[in-house]
Amino acid sequence: MIKITEISEIKAVSEPEIRKYIFNKATELMEEYGVNNLDDIGCFVVLDSSENQLFEVSEMEFVEVLKIGNSYYLHGVKILGDSYGEDIYLPVEVKKC
Repeated sequence: MIKITEISEIKAVSEPEIRKYIFNKATELMEEYGVNNLDDIGCFVVLDSSENQLFEVSEMEFVEVLKIGNSYYLHGVKILGDSYGEDIYLPVEVKKC
């Protein structure tokens, strides 16, 4: 698990496509809320596929499947307080029928 609470921590994400996606989302949120850091708006959590037990669907405000580059992620937002939440990403395998 990688928990990103500062922009500089995004570099710890090994997959370039999700790293770029989170960087863009973080900068958009900071611009939208008029802040210079993530302290007041939330954090990002990138899980390993083996950490699926940490993705509690019942705790999420919403859940969706995102395709980022060639990978799929289960994405959910957990609200932790007023104007503060965790964006959580869990890599998943999508099977097409």
